[in-house]
Amino acid sequence: MKFLPSFLLLFLGCSLTAKPNLLFIAIDDLNDWVGCMKGHPQARTPNIDRLAKQGTLFLNAHCQGPICGPSRASLLSGYYPHVTGVYQQPTGKPMEKDKAFFHGQMVSHYFSDHGYRTQAVGKITHGYSVQKAFDEYGGKFFGSGPKPAAGKRFNYFLPDGPWTGTQTDWGAFPERDEDMPDHKAADWAVERLAEKGDKPFFLAVGFVRPHVPFYVPQKWFDLFPLDEVELPSVRSDDLSDVPEISRRIHELPKYPKLAFLQKDDNEQFRKCVQSYLACITFVDHQVGRVLNALEKGPHAGDTAIVLLSDHGYHIGEKDRVSKHSLWEESTRVPLVIVPAKSQGKQFGKAGQTCSKPVGLIDLYPTMLDLCGLPEKKSNQGESLVPLLKDPSADWRFTTLTTYARGNHSLRSERYRYLRFEDGSEEFYDHQKDPNEWTNLATRSNYAKLIQRFRKELPAKEAPYHPAVRKGAVNAWFAEHLRRNGVQ
Repeated sequence: MKFLPSFLLLFLGCSLTAKPNLLFIAIDDLNDWVGCMKGHPQARTPNIDRLAKQGTLFLNAHCQGPICGPSRASLLSGYYPHVTGVYQQPTGKPMEKDKAFFHGQMVSHYFSDHGYRTQAVGKITHGYSVQKAFDEYGGKFFGSGPKPAAGKRFNYFLPDGPWTGTQTDWGAFPERDEDMPDHKAADWAVERLAEKGDKPFFLAVGFVRPHVPFYVPQKWFDLFPLDEVELPSVRSDDLSDVPEISRRIHELPKYPKLAFLQKDDNEQFRKCVQSYLACITFVDHQVGRVLNALEKGPHAGDTAIVLLSDHGYHIGEKDRVSKHSLWEESTRVPLVIVPAKSQGKQFGKAGQTCSKPVGLIDLYPTMLDLCGLPEKKSNQGESLVPLLKDPSADWRFTTLTTYARGNHSLRSERYRYLRFEDGSEEFYDHQKDPNEWTNLATRSNYAKLIQRFRKELPAKEAPYHPAVRKGAVNAWFAEHLRRNGVQ
């Protein structure tokens, strides 16, 4: 019998027991306008596309809250909004004092407790201090980015009204990539990825674009000549068959509406679409800079990658330019998972897609599974590793999104079901109606199927968390928050 040299045995032992690093890339407000998702025919995202070819692209992934705060609170804590009570934007310190769901419970805390060096840059948390969530924080760099002096706007001017405002506007600004927060965040991440260390790392990189305002330098606009821009499919009567409560919940008085976009032969519609496409390509470039740094650095072979958006975005569909909805454009997100190369093929094939209904709630247990960490029993999502190994494996029927207490959306592989606090419903068949133009909730031939969806709704719903702020986007929310004791 031949024996291996002791140094080789030591090397093999280390390689089998070492934990892989994790690169976590979070993009703000990105819908399915990504090349590999085919959400817009002119989308240019070569870097996200190449990442998808290296791992698994989830084509039916959804956020648990269709705005930043609830979505990030859910995916980072591993709890649904209807369990924590963070249904709307959180603020202040109440989340940091909440040891049941957030303080010490976030996925970054768990990795730190299990020997990882946790690092973050850019926008990762919302309503919870990033400095308290990670061992090292590189900064956020001017919030949503530089804006023209003296409150200047290029295309969209805020209407008067009592509701919470918006940064929504579009135009070429500033002149240089180097002045953008996402460029600075990528710089910081690139430096970290070149470093060696005695611990595995969890590196979270948060990119702001394409969050409003849709501002990036002119060179990104030049990739999409205005007269060649293709507009998404919309209908002016799209909301005619939805319940009254749906129209009221989804109303956004301070956000652009379809009538504004379509004036003067769709002038602003084309500019808005051009700007959103430009912002996406800009942020894809920053993703590429980070991926290149990983590939050229010392951690290329032992780093798993997770890329996601915190929620989607409407660009004219459903009479809006915003998130804030329970419809497909708001809830659906890009999600790509790439296991570390050192893990071989134990986590599935490269370049595969999965159409099962998954949620960002599933990322906490998935990341633990990818990195060989102990299961956290309180996680409410399910590890996606079985779907990495076999994208057609048995999976749950739906994934859940909540927008305000008592108002939910459930997405299966084929259908979307909405249920509001007064019992009103919407139901859409994505095989026949991918734009969700025809509400089938009152059709008798769908009654049995709709009953199955009703059984998937939460049985209990927590009151609003003390962190939730009272700012209302419309009259319905003002009434709803008062009824629910939000001060």
